Amino acid sequence: MWKQMLLTEQLEIQMDESNHLLEVRLSRTEQEETAIVRLNHAELIQILHTLLEINRSFRGDISYFHSVQDQIKPELDLLR
Repeated sequence: MWKQMLLTEQLEIQMDESNHLLEVRLSRTEQEETAIVRLNHAELIQILHTLLEINRSFRGDISYFHSVQDQIKPELDLLR
Protein backbone atom coordinates (compact mmCIF):
# COMPACT_ATOMS: atom_id res chain seq x y z
CA MET A 1 0.00 0.00 0.00
CA TRP A 2 1.38 3.39 -0.99
CA LYS A 3 1.92 6.05 1.67
CA GLN A 4 2.56 9.67 0.68
CA MET A 5 5.75 11.02 2.23
CA LEU A 6 6.21 14.39 0.48
CA LEU A 7 4.03 16.55 -1.72
CA THR A 8 5.05 19.85 -3.34
CA GLU A 9 3.96 21.60 -6.51
CA GLN A 10 6.52 19.70 -8.61
CA LEU A 11 7.38 16.64 -6.54
CA GLU A 12 5.49 13.78 -4.93
CA ILE A 13 7.25 10.98 -3.05
CA GLN A 14 5.45 7.83 -1.95
CA MET A 15 6.64 4.61 -0.37
CA ASP A 16 5.35 1.07 -0.38
CA GLU A 17 6.78 -0.27 2.86
CA SER A 18 5.66 -3.87 2.37
CA ASN A 19 7.37 -4.15 -1.06
CA HIS A 20 10.31 -1.85 -0.22
CA LEU A 21 9.60 0.52 -3.11
CA LEU A 22 9.89 4.28 -3.45
CA GLU A 23 7.99 6.20 -6.11
CA VAL A 24 8.92 9.71 -7.20
CA ARG A 25 6.58 11.72 -9.42
CA LEU A 26 7.85 14.88 -11.12
CA SER A 27 5.67 17.38 -12.92
CA ARG A 28 6.22 20.94 -14.10
CA THR A 29 2.62 21.87 -14.74
CA GLU A 30 -0.74 20.15 -14.42
CA GLN A 31 -1.05 19.97 -18.21
CA GLU A 32 2.25 18.13 -18.74
CA GLU A 33 2.62 14.40 -18.34
CA THR A 34 4.04 13.37 -14.97
CA ALA A 35 7.38 11.53 -14.94
CA ILE A 36 7.34 8.56 -12.56
CA VAL A 37 10.38 6.74 -11.21
CA ARG A 38 10.16 3.65 -9.00
CA LEU A 39 13.19 2.55 -7.03
CA ASN A 40 13.85 -0.57 -5.00
CA HIS A 41 15.66 -0.40 -1.66
CA ALA A 42 19.15 -0.90 -3.14
CA GLU A 43 18.62 1.88 -5.70
CA LEU A 44 17.31 4.17 -2.96
CA ILE A 45 20.46 3.61 -0.88
CA GLN A 46 22.66 4.40 -3.91
CA ILE A 47 20.77 7.64 -4.51
CA LEU A 48 21.00 8.59 -0.82
CA HIS A 49 24.77 8.11 -0.84
CA THR A 50 25.03 10.15 -4.04
CA LEU A 51 22.91 12.98 -2.64
CA LEU A 52 24.97 13.04 0.55
CA GLU A 53 28.18 13.26 -1.50
CA ILE A 54 26.70 16.13 -3.54
CA ASN A 55 25.68 17.87 -0.32
CA ARG A 56 29.20 17.48 1.10
CA SER A 57 30.62 18.92 -2.10
CA PHE A 58 28.27 21.92 -1.99
CA ARG A 59 29.21 22.56 1.65
CA GLY A 60 32.93 22.15 0.99
CA ASP A 61 33.28 19.28 3.45
CA ILE A 62 36.36 17.08 3.40
CA SER A 63 35.41 13.43 3.06
CA TYR A 64 36.72 10.87 5.52
CA PHE A 65 37.32 8.41 2.72
CA HIS A 66 38.30 8.56 -0.91
CA SER A 67 36.01 7.39 -3.64
CA VAL A 68 37.01 4.49 -5.88
CA GLN A 69 37.88 6.94 -8.66
CA ASP A 70 40.29 8.79 -6.35
CA GLN A 71 42.01 5.52 -5.45
CA ILE A 72 42.76 4.57 -9.06
CA LYS A 73 46.26 5.80 -9.78
CA PRO A 74 47.72 6.06 -13.27
CA GLU A 75 50.51 3.65 -14.08
CA LEU A 76 53.94 5.22 -14.15
CA ASP A 77 56.11 4.66 -17.19
CA LEU A 78 59.45 3.97 -15.52
CA LEU A 79 61.17 3.03 -18.77
CA ARG A 80 61.42 6.60 -20.02
